[in-house]
Amino acid sequence: MAARIVLAVRESQYIEPLLHYLHHSEYGEMLRITAFSRMDAFIEFMRGEDIPDAVVGDSSFIETWIVEGRNTVPWAVLSEDGGYLSKSAKGLAGGVMIAKYQALPSLLGAFLQLCEVQRSRGTSVLDETLLLGIVSSSGNTGKTTIALNMVKQLGEMGLSVFYLNLESVDSSGLFLRLPAGNTPGLERLLYEIKASRDKGEADTIELGQYFIRYDHLRSAAFRPVNNVKEMLQMTMQDTLDLLERLVAERNFDIVIVDTGSIEEERAKAVLHRCGILLWVLRNDAVSVHKTMRWLSHCNTPNSGMPSHVVDKSRFVVNFATDISDEWVPPEGITIEGAFPFIPSWTLQHREELFLNSPQFQREILQLCKRIVEPALPQVFTGKNLHE
Repeated sequence: MAARIVLAVRESQYIEPLLHYLHHSEYGEMLRITAFSRMDAFIEFMRGEDIPDAVVGDSSFIETWIVEGRNTVPWAVLSEDGGYLSKSAKGLAGGVMIAKYQALPSLLGAFLQLCEVQRSRGTSVLDETLLLGIVSSSGNTGKTTIALNMVKQLGEMGLSVFYLNLESVDSSGLFLRLPAGNTPGLERLLYEIKASRDKGEADTIELGQYFIRYDHLRSAAFRPVNNVKEMLQMTMQDTLDLLERLVAERNFDIVIVDTGSIEEERAKAVLHRCGILLWVLRNDAVSVHKTMRWLSHCNTPNSGMPSHVVDKSRFVVNFATDISDEWVPPEGITIEGAFPFIPSWTLQHREELFLNSPQFQREILQLCKRIVEPALPQVFTGKNLHE
């Protein structure tokens, strides 16, 4: 069932190209937009019994509607200064800000995200957002490829997804095109978090102003950090604070956390806080040996690592070119998925291929059903999101 949006703007010429694109794009099956350019017609409609899934409009329209006290659905103000989200949605009546002039796919994606927040939070049986950390005992295992494909798969299924990259050097930029705009990046948010904690002040940080949206992933994220030093200085406590804030937002069904080296402070925070840990291995002796040693270390007293790491760990093999039914993983490890080596990924200009391999996506879907669906029993398939 398509989400129903009410759009209210001053300029009628803003509406026509938007609706034309909607009707001739994939969003035509996901969104139904009722548009108004006259205040009296908008207010009369909103006084009726036909309640939409969300309301988006110029500030004058939104303010007039809110004054009447009938703002019982999510709403967003269209900003002309290039912002994306400047205020976090704290409940079904929470407001956000969306850039008025941006690429139409991104604009409609933001509309859809507004509805997904309401639907997922309204029907989710979870007490909190699910944090899923993707980790590895060694480099070059394809964590980011798996993370981004999971984000895309879950987003396409209707879940509200956030992608958090905690690598020292964010490699997701090899696959993703940054949306336009001047949204502040993660480094600014980290500064705000540190300053708030050091001063012991009341928490006034509005996390939503830092969100960007990747339309082709149907997910939100932070703008990548350009200065590597900023990431290297991010402590375990900084990371834990950030994860807690994402959970407290209650805007997302699931946060996929992409990590760097397992020795880093940020990865240690992920081991401590995430509800599911997905270990990515290569099917070779070195990768298996390192993984087993790290799991053993976590179970060692006084290691400083959470003892329940093994209980919440799941395992997949990537680049599985020669894995066979006879391959037996070490005792204590159950392989939840084996991802194939995709030869076309070795070609030049391959960036788009990483997120569009049917064979790889099939395996990602099966993995999501095995390890994510049990944690999201009512929202995973999307049936409750659209009823």
